Amino acid sequence: MISPQNNLPQNRDLSGRFLKGTSGNPAGRPLGFREQIKESTADGSELIEVVLHVLRDQNASNRERMEAATWLADRGFGKPAPVRNDDVPGIGDFTIVINDHQDDGNPMIEA
Repeated sequence: MISPQNNLPQNRDLSGRFLKGTSGNPAGRPLGFREQIKESTADGSELIEVVLHVLRDQNASNRERMEAATWLADRGFGKPAPVRNDDVPGIGDFTIVINDHQDDGNPMIEA
């Protein structure tokens, strides 16, 4: 009897998941794919015109128009980089300030 383990591709572990560092598409994007798209769409201008049409279409849903705007902004200006500074105050731990207590946490006693 052949066990299911013998039928797994070489880039999968025993549970069927990809092994660390291996790809589900090891050959990658076909060579010349980008150039073919550029040649077939007037250097991408036709793609932009389609998205602009959706953006300006008053009959398109707000969701469609926002997706078109996001697509254009991401490709025209780049996606915003996330802020990754863990030393910035207010990120992570926080402090609640209650005005009826002193700095040491004791209640304020009015005289």
